Order: sequence, then C-alpha cells, then structure tokens
Amino acid sequence: MGGIKIQEEACLVCNACAAICPMEAIEIAPFKVCILCMQCVNACPTGALYESNNVVAFKPSKCIKCGACAEACPTKIKKVDDRLPYSKGHCVLCKRCVEICPIDIISIPGLIEKPPKEIKIPEEPIGVTDDCVGCEICVPVCPVDAITMEDNRAVIDKDKCIYCSICAQTCPWNAIFVSGKIPKKRKKEILKFEVDENKCIGCIVCVETCPGNMIKFNRKKLIVKLPKACPACELCVKACPVDALTLEVKYESAHPITDEGLVIIEKDYDILEKCSKVCPTDAIVADKKTKTIKMCIVCGACTVACPTGALKLGTINHRGKNYNRIEFSPHLCDKCGKCVEVCPMKTLRLSRGKIPLKGYCVMCLLCLSCAEAEKKKVLELR
Repeated sequence: MGGIKIQEEACLVCNACAAICPMEAIEIAPFKVCILCMQCVNACPTGALYESNNVVAFKPSKCIKCGACAEACPTKIKKVDDRLPYSKGHCVLCKRCVEICPIDIISIPGLIEKPPKEIKIPEEPIGVTDDCVGCEICVPVCPVDAITMEDNRAVIDKDKCIYCSICAQTCPWNAIFVSGKIPKKRKKEILKFEVDENKCIGCIVCVETCPGNMIKFNRKKLIVKLPKACPACELCVKACPVDALTLEVKYESAHPITDEGLVIIEKDYDILEKCSKVCPTDAIVADKKTKTIKMCIVCGACTVACPTGALKLGTINHRGKNYNRIEFSPHLCDKCGKCVEVCPMKTLRLSRGKIPLKGYCVMCLLCLSCAEAEKKKVLELR
C-alpha cells in the first residue's frame, strides 16, 4: 500500500481533503502527502509511532516531541507540535479524503484506485470547457470586463481579453484554460461557511445544486451539513431560497501571466518588504498589518484601460531574453484613475508627486538585486 495519491494537475485546490483529514496528512499546493513509507516509525526512538496492519499507529503517552519522525519523513508532511496528538501527518487510511474529493482524483493504491481524470484543454488562446457550472466567479475578477454569462456558461470576449489568466486561476472547477495550459490555481481560504439553522427549511436545494455533492442533509435534524472546505463556487449560496447560507472566501494574489518573468518563489515578508522599498515605482506593496505582499504581474490590464496612451505594454531584454514590462508616459496621464480601477493586484495608485502613477513594474530588477543581497531566494527571474 502506497499511501495517499493525488492527481495534482487536475486538482481544484479546494483544500477539502486537507480540511477533513484528521491527521493533517495532506497539504495542497505545494502538495505534500503521507506515502506510508514507515520511515517515521523507524526513526521514532520511543515506540510512540509503530506499524499496525500496514498503517502508522501512535501512542501519545510515549511521544517526547523530539521531532525525529518529522526529520525522517521524505515528503515533509510529518509534523510535531504541542497539540494532541502531537505527532501528525501520517495516514490512518480513514478514506475521508477520497470520499470528500469533488472530482475523484484521490486514490489510495492497493485500497481505492480512482481512474486518471481526463483534462480536456481547448486548442485556442482562451477557452471555456463543459466543466463550467455557471457560478459567475470569473466575471468580477476579470480586470477588463471581458467575461459575460450566456445560457448559464461563461463567455469570453476575445477582443477585450488580455490573456492575463486570472479567470483561469480563479475558476473553482477548472473550466477555463489560457494558451493551452493547465492553470496554476490561486490559493483560497474559506473564512466562513455556515448555515443558519433558524432560517434553513430543509428544502435541500443546496444539496442538489452543489456540483461536487459535498453538502449533505441530516434527516434526523432536518438540517444541511456543510464541508469545511470546498471549491467555493457559491452556487449553493445563490440557490438557497431563504438566504440561510453564508460563505466568505479570501483569495491569494494572482500569479504572473506565465511561469516566466519576475515571480515570488518564497513568501518571506521581511525580505520582500526590503525589496519593496527599493522599487522605484512601488510595484511591490507590503502591508505591515497583514504581513502580505502584492506585486504587479505585468498583465497589461492597465494599458488596455488607459484612454490617453500613457500606459503601454513593452518589452526589455535581459541576458538575451525578452520580458514584458509596463511603460508609462507621465505627460500623457490625465489622472482619470481607470487603470487603478482595473488593476487585479491593486498595486496601482495615483500619486501627487512628479510621477502621477505608482505601482507598475518596469523590470528594473532592483528588487531582485536586493533579494540576492539578502542571500535568500525569494524572487526569481524565469
């Protein structure tokens, strides 16, 4: 038996499997899972971890929290902390992850085998597949208003589209593809997903609406049971006739248009804050309160929205390779603010200084030099 196996390229990054796992044996994007190799058992000096019927078993009373199991774990999913049961990250074959996955891409070799999910990628610059459930999540995130809904399906205006891929990164059900590539999904965190028991009438409309069959109905209590995590398409919330459901989701920043360009590879706030201070155009924004970083992804939305031609998408050559950059002509800017409105990363802002606009990347690479000086790889030019 080989532990947990996830078809990573098809994953929705909904985190339902990680949320339901009682032993925290799954982490998503980057993917870490227990493979039941038993190296943690072999490393445990006290016998707190032991093998039982091909599964890792644990006796908390014997654990001295030495961390030897975590150090031995080849996938680095094993962890030791002060919360019971102290040593976590080993699979106990409860099969909950397999049962909760809305698209059936989790297997446990030797116990439950799921067939590989076929990923149909449209052979066009940008396309919407039949997996679209009409949730409309993609509509508000498009920085250039290129997406509308027709017959309960997303339709993209290719004359407006700037191929920034933010819609594909955000789509809960992997129904949008740009440039024939599987999108790198934006991470999301469900802050609140609740049912108001005083409002719920047990009509099970939400149960029937959920594309992943993740909402269950408790017939004894006549109330619906919501998953801890899900793709968060909000269809259930919209379908509820009595407004009994509340769903609040926090999304991480979008990724660059492609895997190329200047990208954040490690979110070390302290170092990235130093990088933000050397950026001449404030294209890296550090929030001290939330300890988060936002960075211009050179998507070009601002250049499309600019009515005066003050913003243009240009290129710069670095070591023989061309990279996109934002070019700004201050004398053409009338401070209308349309670029600020469409910026998906919310880095753009109007300024009272000599340069009336801040927050766009010119690919000067001063931030990269700063990161390299700190001797920690937080930024990379690909």
